[in-house]
Amino acid sequence: MTGIEKHDVMRVSDADRNGTLRRLHNAVALGLIDIEEFEERSAAVARARLHSDLDALVGDLPGPGAIVTSAADRVELRGVLGSLKRHGEWTVPSRLALHRRMGSVDLDLTRARFAGPMVVIELDLKFGGLELRLPDGASASIDDVEVAVGSAHDHRRDAPAEGTPHVILTGKVVCGSVDIRGPRKSWFKRG
Repeated sequence: MTGIEKHDVMRVSDADRNGTLRRLHNAVALGLIDIEEFEERSAAVARARLHSDLDALVGDLPGPGAIVTSAADRVELRGVLGSLKRHGEWTVPSRLALHRRMGSVDLDLTRARFAGPMVVIELDLKFGGLELRLPDGASASIDDVEVAVGSAHDHRRDAPAEGTPHVILTGKVVCGSVDIRGPRKSWFKRG
């Protein structure tokens, strides 16, 4: 008998049942299952005796470590005139919408934490630009950025085509630019 087969015939604990219920709660919150299906599956969780019983109830749902985006993972940053800056340690949502008029946006993701392996940045910039700093190993796509009177350019040398995180930029920039750069280089090297 392999390790997987042994797992299937092992009895479940209350902690196992609670973990399965958490996955079901998340599935309802994300709209993957409805309330009626949640109630049916929850009742079956209470009756489950073996791991195979629990696995059958959540086999069609994302795993406990999976990153699933919802509307709550989308953050909008709006403003007129002036600049918007995010630096240091901050959490980058799965979707970030930037709406700026006559102002610049400076996002430094080099020390940021990411909600998932992919970030979508929606642009609506008029008379302003975006400077985006990415950590080493990150990839970016600017193919879906529409620019009118301006530019969109990845200035990094040897930027990976597929890296982690992968940042996808979409939307429109009017009279402005999108500049993607790597981490800032220190003038002083530490030994």
